[in-house]
Parts: sequence; structure tokens; C-alpha cells
Amino acid sequence: MKTLAELSYAIKTRRISSEEAVGRALGAADKWQPRLNAFRATYPESAALLARQIDNASEEKATKPLCGVPLAHKDMFDYPGHRSSYGSRIPQEVPAKTAATVVDRLEAAGTVTVGFLSMAEFALGPTGHNTPFRHCRNARDPERISGGSSAGSGAAVGAGIVPASLGSDTGGSVRIPASVNGITGLKPTQAQLSRAGAMLLSPSLDCVGTLARSAEDCGILMAAASGRDLRDPTALSGAFAGNGVFDGRAADPGKLRLGFPKDVSDVDSDVLIALTGATLDLERAGVAIDDVELTDVSHLHKLADVIQKAESAAVHRGRLSERGADYTPHIRRRIEPGYFVSAATYIDALSQRELWLQRFVEETLAKVDALIVPTVGVAVPTVEETDEELLGAMPDLVGRMTRWTRWLNYLGVPALTVPCGRDRNGMPVGMQIVGRPFSEARLIEIGMLFQTLTDWHLDVPDLFSDPPRTSTRQDQIENRQHA
Repeated sequence: MKTLAELSYAIKTRRISSEEAVGRALGAADKWQPRLNAFRATYPESAALLARQIDNASEEKATKPLCGVPLAHKDMFDYPGHRSSYGSRIPQEVPAKTAATVVDRLEAAGTVTVGFLSMAEFALGPTGHNTPFRHCRNARDPERISGGSSAGSGAAVGAGIVPASLGSDTGGSVRIPASVNGITGLKPTQAQLSRAGAMLLSPSLDCVGTLARSAEDCGILMAAASGRDLRDPTALSGAFAGNGVFDGRAADPGKLRLGFPKDVSDVDSDVLIALTGATLDLERAGVAIDDVELTDVSHLHKLADVIQKAESAAVHRGRLSERGADYTPHIRRRIEPGYFVSAATYIDALSQRELWLQRFVEETLAKVDALIVPTVGVAVPTVEETDEELLGAMPDLVGRMTRWTRWLNYLGVPALTVPCGRDRNGMPVGMQIVGRPFSEARLIEIGMLFQTLTDWHLDVPDLFSDPPRTSTRQDQIENRQHA
């Protein structure tokens, strides 16, 4: 599977037609669907028609940066004639008349939307389980979770069906599926991308993000989708607002200083081994790695949880009162505690955000360009051992999935996850690169550097033949620790 950048170039130079690229994506979707359940809807006729039109319009290929590239997105974005399912038994009431701003901007850049992808019910859940429409499965091992809530995005990109996808991230819902499927995912600065036409869950934490094979591809998507939006007054104009073209370069390792926490707690040993191996790769290339004191992650996680509970309860109040029986029980259990969060507790959690952000920037990031932390601190679990409906309650394992992601939504800072190794079962491990507000471009440059040093991001699985690759770095890491 080509990266987004490679496929776009191949179409522009007529090495492959858009119609052929779209046909391959739809064919792969059909082939993988019985195993992955990644798609909620495909649009073969309209996608093929648009692709043919693009192939016949040479001027468009010359001027549009993503002309003819097939993409699919999380099933929570408005799209003309499409009723988003929101992963629930209560879909969008009527088909949308206009596309969500981010989807519209990508199509204006030339992409072809071939379908919409599975997600956790109402974007509530980090594993990819979905009772109404069956669980989405991991691109490398269908017995294991695909991550959530942008489950289908992680699986479809991870399997190489499409080169990239849009998702949403309220507590890790872009980064977790990217990590467990061995791809790259970017949660931008809060409100960097417009949320107009996207399903709401928790307005103070929701963030549209990108999933792709490489850091460069995430930059390309950001450049095409970013900018102010009259439909969403909260949308901000950051580093990517401009001509819609990403021309970043890999960071210079000799001029780069990254922070690594002195104490990385609640992380499985094999995850820590992979992460430490990634820092070794960077150090060998000339990057300075400093020990840093980390902000109180557990406390920020709790503050984020307060906000999400209160806001998601408000968002769902009407639907729950009218159609409560159509909610899966464990989803109701996630929402209903929000009705018991007092106004004082909620406002207190909101009011502390600025102070905690200031401390994070001025203390943790004081002397470094970015911070390195795990994305998911546990080895990728199976679908069965994280099934809340089957087990009757949320396992501790599910709670640990968002330990290293949710606190960053509270701070509102950008975070890029890149694959950096394998766990004890041969499944992907992700490394988060975290920066200051509006430092997405810098994070992508750092990610691009790491991906010139390693090839984890290029390893595309084939469930029908090849087993996943496993890491062999443990010896050199242990040698460094004992040196």
C-alpha cells in the first residue's frame, strides 16, 4: 500500500488512474470486511464516477494536491445523502445536505470519499467494541481490538485499504486506534480543525484528527483541512492555515532536544522496552534526550473525566430520555454518571485548565522541543478480554487504555503517535510526541525524522498470509540500562 504522498504523486503523474486507485480501495474493503468489519457504508458508484471525472480533467490533477486519492472517514461526519450511524441504533435523523467542513476541504483538495467507517457507539470507548453493528477488529490480528473510538479508521488504514482517514479524539480516540494498528495518528491543538458537521460528544474536549501511514501524510491532511471556518467559530487558524500544501522536512537531529519522563508508571514492560528502543534510535541519530519531571497525569485524567461525563450527559439528555432502550447498557453506564456531576465540580475542572497548561509548558517542556510518552501503556488486548457487555463491567484493562492520552485532551495540546516497536504478542506499540499548542508542524517534522530512522510505519499486514513482525531490541536496551 502506498502512502498518501506516494499515491497522490502516482495519480498526478498518471502511473495509476484515480479510477484504478478507487477500485483497488473498494475491492480491498470488500475483501477485508468479513474479518475486520471496518466499514459502515461504501459508495462504489459515486466514487467511481468522480474518479473518472478527475482522470478526464488534467487541470485538476495539476492544481489539487490530493487529486483522485480515495479516502474513507469515521462515520460521524456529515456527508450529502448519507445518514451517519454514529455507531449506534440512533443514526442521524435525515441524510445530511452538506459535508462536514473537514471532509469538504479534503474533497476540495481532490480526494474521493469511498465510504464511512466503524466507530464505537457515540464515540464512547477506547477498544472498538460495538454491540449494534459488531466489533471492529485489528488489522494485524482479528482476535485483538482495533482501538477506539475511531476503530474503523485505524483498521482500514492499518490494513492498507485506504491511505488515510479522519477521526475524532476526545480522550485518545485517534491515537489509540492508530497505535494498536501500527499507523500514525495526530490529535491537533484543541479546535485546530473545524468541528462543523461532526458529531459532538464533549465540546470542551472533542478534537478532529488524522490517521495515516506516515507523519508526512498527517501533515498533508492537516494542510488541506485546516483553517478558520464560519460554520464553526471555535475553529482556529494555526500553523497549517495557508495554501493547503504541506512542505515540511524531517527535523534536524543535531538541533533537537526531546524530554523523556523520569518515571513512566502503569506501563507494561514490553511497551517500555519498545519506547526505550525508540529513544535509542533517536539518540544514535544525534537527538538529545533529557529526563524531565512529568505533570501529574492521573490528576489531569480525572479532571478530563469530569468534563467529559458532564458534557456528554448534556449532549445525550434528549436522546436518552426518548430512546434510552436503544443505547447499549455499557454506553448508558458511561453517560449517566454525568447527571450527578455538580455545576461547581464541572466549572472547577474547566477553570483549572489554563493553569495546568501553563505549568506543563513552563515546567515539563521548559528546555525541550517536545515530550516522549507512551500512547497505550498496555500490550494490545483481545476483543474477548475487553468486552464490557460480556464481562458485565469495565475491566481495569479498558480503563488503562486512556491513561496516557486523555490528559492531553484536557490540556488541549497536540500529540502525534508513531509506531515504534512490537509488544510480546507481536502487536504494534505507539510512541506519543507531545508539544506546545500549535506545534503540530514541529511534531510532524520530529515524526518524519523518526520514520527516516525506522520502518515500523511501512509494515503493512496481510491477515491472509504473513504473521506480524516482532521486535528484537531488548538486549541492546538492557545493555544501555546496565551501562
